[in-house]
Amino acid sequence: MALKTIYWLLAAVALVALSGAGATSETAPAASNVTPMAPDTARRDLHTLLDEYWQYRIADDPASRIALGLPVTRLPDPSEAHYREEGAFARRMLERLERIDKAALSHEDWLSLEIAAWECRQAVAFQDHFWQTPQFTTASLPLRGIHNALSQVPLRNRADLDNYLALVRQYLGVVRELRKNLDTGRAKGTLVPKAMVDIVEPMIRQARSAAGKPEESPLWVTDERLAGLRKEGADIAAFQTELRRLVTAEADPALTDLADAFAATRAAAPERVGMSQYPGGEAAYRALVRYHTTLDVTPEEIHTIGLAEVERIDARMAAVRARLGFKGTKAEFHKMIRTDPRFLARTPEEVAERLMAPMKRIEPLVSRYFLHVPKAPYGVKRLDPQLEGSTFTFGYYDMPTKEEPTGRYRFNGSTLSERPLIGAAALIYHELVPGHHFQLNLQRENEAIPAFRRLGSQTAFVEGWGEYSSDLAGEMGLYTDPYDEYGRLGMDMFLSSRLVVDTGMNLLGWPRQKAIDYMLDHDLESATQITSETLRYSADRPGQALAYKMGSNKIRELRHRAERALGPRFDIRRFHDAVLGSGSMPLSVLEKHIDWWIGEEKKRG
Repeated sequence: MALKTIYWLLAAVALVALSGAGATSETAPAASNVTPMAPDTARRDLHTLLDEYWQYRIADDPASRIALGLPVTRLPDPSEAHYREEGAFARRMLERLERIDKAALSHEDWLSLEIAAWECRQAVAFQDHFWQTPQFTTASLPLRGIHNALSQVPLRNRADLDNYLALVRQYLGVVRELRKNLDTGRAKGTLVPKAMVDIVEPMIRQARSAAGKPEESPLWVTDERLAGLRKEGADIAAFQTELRRLVTAEADPALTDLADAFAATRAAAPERVGMSQYPGGEAAYRALVRYHTTLDVTPEEIHTIGLAEVERIDARMAAVRARLGFKGTKAEFHKMIRTDPRFLARTPEEVAERLMAPMKRIEPLVSRYFLHVPKAPYGVKRLDPQLEGSTFTFGYYDMPTKEEPTGRYRFNGSTLSERPLIGAAALIYHELVPGHHFQLNLQRENEAIPAFRRLGSQTAFVEGWGEYSSDLAGEMGLYTDPYDEYGRLGMDMFLSSRLVVDTGMNLLGWPRQKAIDYMLDHDLESATQITSETLRYSADRPGQALAYKMGSNKIRELRHRAERALGPRFDIRRFHDAVLGSGSMPLSVLEKHIDWWIGEEKKRG
């Protein structure tokens, strides 16, 4: 797995030279070893670096290039050599960024520098952890992403056809490099657990053409995509002949070899989960924790926070059960919730209705808490059924596009008997209003901020805001039904228990079953969902699940800081504007930004 796409550049979806200038009223203090610069010089030098950073970033990032209308000529390189090249580039970039006089920058440009520098530091920090981070998991295996990108590469003329064949040949190189990485990883003792082998092996085999028919390969180009080329008289037959050969004679055998070799690791693959079992795994996990939380925090500290939060929420849930007059045990109450028809939808259409109902309750209250709302409309829609297995346990927020201008929460509509909707209100406030839909679209639509912040994403900020939003709905008086309140507490418990089990499995040596039992004892989710989730934390994306709760805690902490500093001058609408108005950023940068904002608010009198 190349860290470029998963770690240090995840947030910089679009670091471009078009980044606009912000207000110049306040700046961060200059570094003592920096030569003072004129504002125009500092801004010019910064944006030159950001443009270079961006061009390097997107050179082999097909998804970004397609989204920006740029030609796709390179695919991601999963080799260790390329990974180290990226780290060296990040180190050089960081050195150059640190020579810029921060005192000469506007506040918005200063934020640009801080975010880019933070990401470069992550790349440098990960240079020794290539073999410890997951490479053959559902999230890290690059094949599905490449297939998706190839299906969207424009084909307008003969040159495009030749380029597509060149990309397929590069794809063969990716598969063969993955095969080498598998062998090296096995020699270094970093095989994924058996449970992950059982999931990923079929994914690799599904990348082959079905029954040797190249037309059923994800690499194949459909007649529909070639229709326009036929009108131009392009040599479609020659293109299809070569593509058929590449698929059947090279891609299918290479994928079969990779799948067979991966299946063969099962005998030696560990039953255990978690990163600490691997050589160098503990250090890698600590780096992942800092990356995903964007905070200078240790796994031990997070584990302690999680235990305290679980205990606190457990007491609140017990109080709600008492108010409801329930006389049984917690386990009996949770069993009732999972099985009572009141909390189960019969059809996906009913799920959609129950998710949208809370939106009608919050809409009249929004102006009391927010100065700005996004222009994009919102809604919900079921996931494509083929994605409702292990790919998406729950669902995800889908940004608006030109073709589909509505932002939607795409929910999992399968196995509805295992998906109680007691937490529907808490979930949709997280996903739509005032959560992801507000945050991501206010960011995307705000032309006053630099382009890379309009398009960037930091998990701790994005998911932290979503969780803060779900909690904010309680302040807005939207959990008046005790069951809605219990659902909100259940969501908080789920995200808090992640702090315990993620650190437990990856650092403290917890067996996966211990983590499953812990979550079953405290959470409202089904055994099926918890089983899937624990594999995600321990083998697929270690540390990522920590971002949600740690992010919301930091936003809440910064709000309390602003309330104390501003007293009666504190305006919740202006605070939310300050958090959302400059886009996603590392929480360590957000803290400095809010401190700057507090100073600006004090000047307002």
